[in-house]
Formats: sequence, C-alpha cells, structure tokens
Amino acid sequence: MGGTVSSRPPASPVIILEKPLSKTTPDWKTGELCADPNYGFEEQGKRRKERVMVATEAEMISAKVPPKLRDFCAHHYINFEKCKKDKFPFVYRCHPEKHNYEHCQYEDYLIRMKDYERERRLLHRKLRKEKKNGGRNHDE
Repeated sequence: MGGTVSSRPPASPVIILEKPLSKTTPDWKTGELCADPNYGFEEQGKRRKERVMVATEAEMISAKVPPKLRDFCAHHYINFEKCKKDKFPFVYRCHPEKHNYEHCQYEDYLIRMKDYERERRLLHRKLRKEKKNGGRNHDE
C-alpha cells in the first residue's frame, strides 16, 4: 500500500477573494456603497423603499433562530418552524409556510443581486467619466 502523503491541502472549488477583482467590482465586505441608494430615483419623484425587519431581535432569540438566518425573512422562518412544531409528524402540511419562507429568500437574493449590479454599473460609469475628463473628478 505504498502511497505518498501530500502536504498540500486538497484543491477547493471556492475562491476566497481578499480584495475586489477590479476597480469596478463593489467591495461588499466593508458594507460601503459607492453611491447614494436613492441616486437616480429623485428624477422620477420617487424614493427607494427602505427595507425593515419584521421580526424583532427578542422574537428571534426566543424562537432560537440561528444567527446566520436572522435576515429580512426571519419572520417567515419563525412561522415555518412553529408550524413544523405544531403539526409534527405531519410536517408536509407546512408547505405554505415553507413556500413563503423560500419565496422571501428568493426575493431577498434578487434584491441583493440587483443592488450589486447597480453598484457595479455606477462604478463603471464613474471610471468612464474620469477617463473622459482626463482623470479629473467632476461631480454631476
């Protein structure tokens, strides 16, 4: 059984980036936005609707919601877990609650991806304007 032991760790399919790929890639680790969230909405006479948490911190603690699931969909998760507890062992009856939770997760994902793409487009636009102005930074 003469095999060799490699000192290298196995290759991981996940690449962890410590810094953005380029100047046009938004850095989400810092949480800083490159533009005002309502930029572009004032022209239409509208403002972006601010997202608010429905479930309070106390409700999430009392429902024992894991920290990684404490997001904008936590209230749906609490309802789903309560239903599973109430209707056990017939948890298939909780399909509407599960659907609501998964739909909320999907909508949250879409909002985050749209925000990411918006930030990326605004960074591209900013670099194009700087290049056009010869490196001078002019605000609109």
